[in-house]
Amino acid sequence: MDKNKVVEILNKALTEELTALMQYMQHHYLYKGSNAQCVKELLKKLSFTEMDHAYKLGERIATLGGMPTTKPNPPEVPKKGVDMLKVNLKAEQDAVVSYRGWIKVVDAEGDPTSRNILEGFLADEEEHVAELEAILSD
Repeated sequence: MDKNKVVEILNKALTEELTALMQYMQHHYLYKGSNAQCVKELLKKLSFTEMDHAYKLGERIATLGGMPTTKPNPPEVPKKGVDMLKVNLKAEQDAVVSYRGWIKVVDAEGDPTSRNILEGFLADEEEHVAELEAILSD
């Protein structure tokens, strides 16, 4: 197993999770629109999931001898609530695609532990897509 390659992939995932965490937090604070209280609670719940992912990724990276990143990408913060939901839906859809690719790479590297972690995150991200699609379909 090329630990450096796996750490690189896990740090990419960690960057995305940190970005999602910050974006969900900011959207939770600023969201205004129909069903604001329900939507804000969903955004908060999603942020907790992303934070859990970030911790687990950081722990795995450290276990592999790597240095976990602490640098998220800048969050997108549209002015309209519906646009916040659309941005988050797109980010979650992109995460699903990314996780599928990363799972293949860590599997090819012979790291079943990292593969299992990423597969669990993929399931969460697919659930996030479904939740956001449901809100946007109202």
